[in-house]
Amino acid sequence: MIAQVQAATPVDEIQMRLFAVIGGEDPQEVIPLVDTQLAVAERELREVPLRAQEKGADFVKAAAPSMQTLLDQFNHYHSWLSKLKQALEEQNHQGYVDAYEEAQALIPALFAALEGYSKLFAAYGPFASPWVNTLARIAQAIGAGQAPEDNWDESLVGFQNAFNQKLKEVRGAGVPGRTACAHAYQQALETVVKLQAAESLDEADLKPLFLEMEENSLMGEKIERLMSEGLEGPAAMPVTNVVIAASRKALAQEIDATLVSSFLDDYCELLDHFWEGFERSVTRPSDSALVQQEIPKTLEYGDEHDSAVEALTAALKSNDAAAAEAALQQLIATSAKINESREVFETAAQHKTHAVCPGCGRANPPENRRCEACGNVLPTEAGSGASSTFNLLTGPALEETQEMPMTENVAMLFNACDDVHDGKITVEQFQSVLTETLMGLKEFARELSDVADEMADESKMAEETKMVWREQHLPYMQELSAHFVSGIKDCEAGLASMMAYVNDPDKEHLVTGVRTVWEGLGVIHRARLSMNSNLQMFQDLLEEMREQGLLVEPTSSEES
Repeated sequence: MIAQVQAATPVDEIQMRLFAVIGGEDPQEVIPLVDTQLAVAERELREVPLRAQEKGADFVKAAAPSMQTLLDQFNHYHSWLSKLKQALEEQNHQGYVDAYEEAQALIPALFAALEGYSKLFAAYGPFASPWVNTLARIAQAIGAGQAPEDNWDESLVGFQNAFNQKLKEVRGAGVPGRTACAHAYQQALETVVKLQAAESLDEADLKPLFLEMEENSLMGEKIERLMSEGLEGPAAMPVTNVVIAASRKALAQEIDATLVSSFLDDYCELLDHFWEGFERSVTRPSDSALVQQEIPKTLEYGDEHDSAVEALTAALKSNDAAAAEAALQQLIATSAKINESREVFETAAQHKTHAVCPGCGRANPPENRRCEACGNVLPTEAGSGASSTFNLLTGPALEETQEMPMTENVAMLFNACDDVHDGKITVEQFQSVLTETLMGLKEFARELSDVADEMADESKMAEETKMVWREQHLPYMQELSAHFVSGIKDCEAGLASMMAYVNDPDKEHLVTGVRTVWEGLGVIHRARLSMNSNLQMFQDLLEEMREQGLLVEPTSSEES
């Protein structure tokens, strides 16, 4: 049930295996993977232009730059695979290392080219939305007998999941525009439900729903872009920049007044939340004269900022461009003052040995373990006994009462980073430690998966037990699985950063690697604590079921 340390793509699998080969694993096991990818690269170099031509001359002309970039990247990829295969066949260790290093830039460039061209390819069609063009092509293929009807249902389920994920991300974003963006994606999701209930896949019957889905999905994407791109701007506070960008687009009649009004409503809600938190925090006694002097100034700046928001709202409603621009300038000025106050509080907190939250910037009293504003775990000073020059051996407190221990293997890995940089061990010895760690990580994932599979075995459960398991425990275990996978991938990324030191002896590779591995281990640790608690709860449930005679015991034939 717990996903093991597996690659998301065949390319990732090659990189993982290559990492192990550098550490001494058998190179022959990687050659079949390389051969398969060589065939894929050759096929794509041949078929990408052919598929483009099938869409017509207009598409070929419009997509020419993006397609050429993709073909160039596939040529680079093919050349890289050929060199890697030769190194594997000749067991050329330096060739392995060179290939691994080259892949760090080559593979992301290939994926970026693929993503860019795929978006163009999917977007091209009778509709403006890639989502709708995809559905239109599927419906057309089913109507022509070129695809099974299951493709329609599967695609709609995929779109439904995608829009649900969009809704989750947007609603959780602390950025103006989230309400309008969520509304647009919700409307698109409701159209997907209507499409699932459609009785006919005839183009004429589907077109009204396609147009409805197109309008809402494009609106959601437009607002989402404005939310992300608007963060950069003249104001000191990113969320203020989003409001400024939306307001100026409204003044230029690029978005309508209703939409910018929604941005402002979100902004006011975020400001209210901010000032409520600020007022709670300043009720705590402070003997800092700097803090006492700054509090009334900050509150005054807040009043000025609120007044600017009110003036902007009124100016936009009356379409008074001059008044709106004056209010925007006031927003910029007052956000700068608020930001200056934040820096004053941070400075005072540092002088008072307060802990500044890395998540939201709130200065917390030294006795706090978690931020009183956002709940993030606060950083703690490393213990005096830490042996690593990177000062990360003790790590932060990951739970209120259950801190993550520094195991012998993790200490060995971090010490190896120190030792290779100080010249106490050779690069080859360092590579051996990295490989051993990677193998241990894989073994841990396998053991974890075995435990989860055993726990999820429903063969001995009565129907009542299965119902409780599926409704109360299985969703939680699936969520924990995602955390384990995330933590393991962080650890892999940290090891890859450490491996980069082999060819580029820059200490930053080691620092980044240590930090990333430790963060990944923290995620795994928290998930493991939660899983252990859930295991105990479920074992108690099984015992209760057994006492009540509701647990189905295996028969002798089942046991054999």
